[in-house]
Amino acid sequence: MPNKNATSASGDALAVLRRDHQLVEQLFRRFERARGAPERRRLATRIVRELSVHPALRRRANGAGDRVLLALEEHHLAKLALAEIGGLDAADERFAAKVEVLAENVRHHVHDEERELFALARRTLSPEELRRLGEELQRRRETAPTRPHPSAPDEPPGNALANVGAAALDRGRDVLGRGIARVLDRSRDMVEQALRRGEIAAREARQRIGRGLERAGREVRPASR
Repeated sequence: MPNKNATSASGDALAVLRRDHQLVEQLFRRFERARGAPERRRLATRIVRELSVHPALRRRANGAGDRVLLALEEHHLAKLALAEIGGLDAADERFAAKVEVLAENVRHHVHDEERELFALARRTLSPEELRRLGEELQRRRETAPTRPHPSAPDEPPGNALANVGAAALDRGRDVLGRGIARVLDRSRDMVEQALRRGEIAAREARQRIGRGLERAGREVRPASR
């Protein structure tokens, strides 16, 4: 019988997430030791990218629904902080403080995730399931947006559509450089707004159709004698 605790293979989900955690921790430590603004800016840009592509563990195993939702909210707050850091000049007096607060929150999140969610995953998933989930997380990481999108959906099915559009814009920005990046930033905002408007418009359309059918039914209903 396979041992569910044998999850140390390099490609399983927990290994993928732990490698991300270790890389980001190394970047935070290098940022804390850095002194010049250019070096801090370079490291902060790398931190923003690595945390933006880091996948969230969304699977809600039995008994873990609340903890997973809490983890998603922690990811969301991190995205808000990353968006602010990405828009600040390294010489800004609040730049280093924002990165330090982000580091504190990310370290708390990592500690809880590895202690609680990792332990739950080991108890409830087989090594093969963890391997398949690891492949899924790795694919998600390699195709994820490279910048934070706090207003985009973070759960299925909306997150899949949002990530495709946002990733295309972000990776195009990575290739084209800073001059065209401002145009892509505006396009990214339009994509996110369109996603939100689309959800609202779909709900309103269903309501209008329902009212229209109700009126049509009254109009064709024969008058009572």
